[in-house]
Amino acid sequence: MLFLFLSVLALLPLKTQAMLCHDEILFYDGSPSKYVYELPLKPFDDFYNQARIKHDKPRLPAGVVTHNLNLAYNIFGIFNGNTDDTVIEAGYYAEDGLIYSVKVNCGEKTWKSYTPKLDDPQTPELYQEGELEKECNDGEEFDLIFKVKQAHQFTWMFNAEPLQTGTQVTKRTFLSGQTREIKNRTRTLNVPSPDPSPKGGAARAVELVIETSGAAVLTRLAAGRCMAWPAGKTCEDTKKWLEVRSKARGEGYLGPLGLHNVHFTVTCVGEVPTLYYPQQIFHPDAYSFPHSTWVCCVDMKSGQLFTENKDDDCMELVDWKTQNEPFFCAYAWDDSLVAEEIARLEQLG
Repeated sequence: MLFLFLSVLALLPLKTQAMLCHDEILFYDGSPSKYVYELPLKPFDDFYNQARIKHDKPRLPAGVVTHNLNLAYNIFGIFNGNTDDTVIEAGYYAEDGLIYSVKVNCGEKTWKSYTPKLDDPQTPELYQEGELEKECNDGEEFDLIFKVKQAHQFTWMFNAEPLQTGTQVTKRTFLSGQTREIKNRTRTLNVPSPDPSPKGGAARAVELVIETSGAAVLTRLAAGRCMAWPAGKTCEDTKKWLEVRSKARGEGYLGPLGLHNVHFTVTCVGEVPTLYYPQQIFHPDAYSFPHSTWVCCVDMKSGQLFTENKDDDCMELVDWKTQNEPFFCAYAWDDSLVAEEIARLEQLG
């Protein structure tokens, strides 16, 4: 493998329901120069398709491995010091070697990606490269996000900038009642792999490896079939942050190179957009009913689950619609907080 296992500082892994991620790891004792995140279950445990198994709704044809797909790895950090010699590397690995990795060089303002060499899969080789549009600046936060879309389709993104180029048009069959319709979809390119599509690739993943040097300090990793954003943002700032990383189309947006559909966002309180509306629709997780997701009650200041317990705070979207979309988060609404925030914003002018 490209990276050797190294011991890292003791970390406190937090199993949290916040934003419905499976793991949220905060680097309390200082940032390690290298961190290995081992997927909580091996690929053949099929953890990330539990809802499909429960409801007997396989997503792919028989014999095609579906586990460990549609995952997101949200890496957050901050630059502390001169960034001229700062490099951030991250890679997704199977037991026998690399699946897909990137290298961000802040001093050179460049990025490079690597995939397995087809005639020697245990040897990485350069796949794509490009220049960074933005600089890495002392004191600024950064995010590096890896989204697994299909077994061989991914998005690497650094500070809302895709670390890849190129798209392809694929066909997908849509069913509506007894009607079957085939439509074209624009997707990211399949990355080179010794595994024939659609098998293998991300379905064989066992770990994510992150390595930093120079001024890059890791602060947090949120992993799972979920979305995450930097802590401490107001609702309107979070909405903008998610939008520029989404698949929104049009000038200035990323389209298929984005991370998620633009409708997966946050809803703000109308008269006070700095506050989160207490009832939100979140991205599907491992347990979502097929073609459904979760409606959850959140803290109006942080956007986190109100009680931090999905069983108490969330309802399946399909059940919510069956019940005529009720507002069931009255316990999370805070009149005094709304009044306080209105007064603060008026004072700021």
